[in-house]
Amino acid sequence: MPKYYEDLTLEQMFEQYDHTHMMSDDHRAYQNGQRQREIWMQKIQNEHGGWTKELVDMYNKHAPAGRFQLDWQFIKMAG
Repeated sequence: MPKYYEDLTLEQMFEQYDHTHMMSDDHRAYQNGQRQREIWMQKIQNEHGGWTKELVDMYNKHAPAGRFQLDWQFIKMAG
């Protein structure tokens, strides 16, 4: 049975997330990527109280290397 993006675990969301959506020429792809980001950001906030080192590591495991990776030290300082 197919799952909706909202029904996935955070790890599955990070794995399925289109990290390059903001560079798409297709506005629908851009909007879909933005919506996915909103969904997992809400889940991080509501279920985990915000970013943790473990969540950043999980995200980075699925994000392309380089500028798509998150920096835990930066997030910690900004929070």
